[in-house]
Amino acid sequence: MNYYIIPAAILITFIVTIIFSLISKRPFSGLWFFFLIIFLITWAGHLWITPFGPITLGLAWGPLFLVSLFFSFLILTIVPPIQLNKKNEAKNEEEGPLIAMGMFFWIIIILLILSIVFGYYKSSNVIIA
Repeated sequence: MNYYIIPAAILITFIVTIIFSLISKRPFSGLWFFFLIIFLITWAGHLWITPFGPITLGLAWGPLFLVSLFFSFLILTIVPPIQLNKKNEAKNEEEGPLIAMGMFFWIIIILLILSIVFGYYKSSNVIIA
């Protein structure tokens, strides 16, 4: 087991989050959720994708960058921008879509954690009789 996976995933997720927060014209209130989802996706992606690219510190960096960039673009296209009025305040809208997005967030978090657990289980080569 390589112990550099988690720090590398945090570093790449931090870089991708900073880049996308500067490019995107969305409020920073949801930045922690974006960071958490991309971190878990990057970590799980490295466990499930065959390593390729340059190896530094015993870690292939190709899957980490590609997975984090792909899912960052995917999240930015799925999540709608918040409509602001003339005073730069968020408009009050229906709570139905917000509740649905909240449920979607927790389902994704649970699935990603399960993916990480099963990724480590798959790589441990444990045979249960």
